[in-house]
Amino acid sequence: MATFTYQELLDFAERVLSNLGVPADDAGLTAGLLARADLQGYSTHGVGVLPDYVQRIQAGIVHLDARPTIARDGKATAVIDGQLYLGQVVATQAMDLAIAKAHVHGLGSVAVRNSAHVGRLADYVERAAEAGMIGIGFVSVGGNGVGSFGSMEPTGNSNTVGFGIPGRDGQHVLLDFTTASMSMREIARRGSTGQPIPPGVALDNQGSSATDYPAFAGPPRGVVLPFGGHKGAGLHLVAEILGGVLSGHGRALDWLPRGGPAINGALFEAIDVAEYMPLDEFVAHVDELAEFLRTRKPAPGNPAVRLPGDGARGRAAQRLAEGIPLEDVTVAALRGLATQLGVPPLA
Repeated sequence: MATFTYQELLDFAERVLSNLGVPADDAGLTAGLLARADLQGYSTHGVGVLPDYVQRIQAGIVHLDARPTIARDGKATAVIDGQLYLGQVVATQAMDLAIAKAHVHGLGSVAVRNSAHVGRLADYVERAAEAGMIGIGFVSVGGNGVGSFGSMEPTGNSNTVGFGIPGRDGQHVLLDFTTASMSMREIARRGSTGQPIPPGVALDNQGSSATDYPAFAGPPRGVVLPFGGHKGAGLHLVAEILGGVLSGHGRALDWLPRGGPAINGALFEAIDVAEYMPLDEFVAHVDELAEFLRTRKPAPGNPAVRLPGDGARGRAAQRLAEGIPLEDVTVAALRGLATQLGVPPLA
């Protein structure tokens, strides 16, 4: 396990993307969100994805010579065609457009199709929260990793849902979760490090519970289960409809031969709190509720009651002071990537 500063990870990611020909602004935005994921403790969406990103670009799955375009533009709504460009750029444009429309109409809703991997939904719903809005996001992830409730066959992939609610002094309530019991990246990470898959997360290709990565991986590969049984499966379906069908992106399974999880459809929404009550009043009520929850007596084994977003902020503060740990397998892959591209490696 090696430790790096946030700036080292940011600079490295920016060097890699710039080397591939990504424009400076887009390279900086994407690199910043990848490094931020590591800073907040979400390594599955951090700089460790760069080898995958580079492979997708070199394979022609992600198109650096394209730029997202507005395919439909209504009063409070829009559809953006990502043109298979970098997902962090596409998603940021979509949420910023939703925020701008919400400032005028009280609500902004922007669907996205044909986007590369958008990364963490929390980054975009937080943009809405910073603007005094309630942010909502749904993503349909291309591929065939997840089965519907009761199914041992894949019906989609690890679709995600996110919410951002403005709080006092940046203490926003932030939810970002896959509707699968565990993300495919986390399962793959566990496989690479020899860690077991928790019970109830995945089935093997015979429909039996799989806690050993090789049993899950097959071939043929098994499926990941939705979290929470039929409730999580319902959210998975909603994300598929709003991110895939409503946007015109299509079914997750249809993208399996055309890039799989590399390509996403999405829906981003911003709701202007001031349309309902003064923002300061709303934030005060959210803060009061948050403090009430945080001061509840924790259950045995829990040090404290936390709200969504608290953990990420706590880890970010600690890692800014102490450094960001990366697993050896990730460091080795990034150093190999640096050699491949001829860019200065991580120290």
